[in-house]
Amino acid sequence: MFDYYFGIYHARRRGRRIAVGLALASAGAVGGALFATDTAYVVGLGAVVLGTWYAQPAAKRLLVPAPWSPQRWNYAPLAKGIDWEAVDDWLDLGSGTGRSLVGPAPAVDDARVTALDPFDGRVIAGNDPERARHNAATAGLDATPVRGDAARLPVATGSQDAVTACRLLHDLSRGDAEATLSEARRVLRSDGTLGVLELAATHEETDDPLGYWSELVTAAGFTIVASGSVERRDERYFYLIGEIHGG
Repeated sequence: MFDYYFGIYHARRRGRRIAVGLALASAGAVGGALFATDTAYVVGLGAVVLGTWYAQPAAKRLLVPAPWSPQRWNYAPLAKGIDWEAVDDWLDLGSGTGRSLVGPAPAVDDARVTALDPFDGRVIAGNDPERARHNAATAGLDATPVRGDAARLPVATGSQDAVTACRLLHDLSRGDAEATLSEARRVLRSDGTLGVLELAATHEETDDPLGYWSELVTAAGFTIVASGSVERRDERYFYLIGEIHGG
């Protein structure tokens, strides 16, 4: 029915909350019917209301983002900001099930793609290398999934024309985020390009998320040539395009 399946974010945590809420609501409904007294009815009704209230936030977010949606709109700045015609080797950090591959794919011009991720299914249900490979292939990319740590890249120095890190850095500690950016610089060729897509969430409290991410990228040895934000409904992402100092 759908071309893509990107898995369900936080399925275990949200699923547990839904299960607890439904169990509480079911117990209230059964108890109220079984013990046909006014007290039992009031207690049962309260349990139904409480259980429904508890489950509702997780139920509303269970399919957000929709597991079949590429969400190309938020990757558009990277698709436009990177000179993909000059990219023969592209390393995507934190690929997961492949949204960050599929997003820029229409702009990519026959690049060799490496999709690096721990491929841990605890955050995204269905997060595995074959899922990333399949989604990339559906978008017209020949991607090679590699299981690894973005802060300690199993990639040769100076071997990449583009490195992207989409919605990754905020999930790492600040130290690992800094190491990841340093590793990105190491594996890029002298004329290579870094693309970062991030949330407003940062490692420390700030009212300027773009400035925060810009500082980290600059400190890793990049000159920022483009930056800004994209929004849709209640979602906002910040992007940065960087080139190596003196590259």
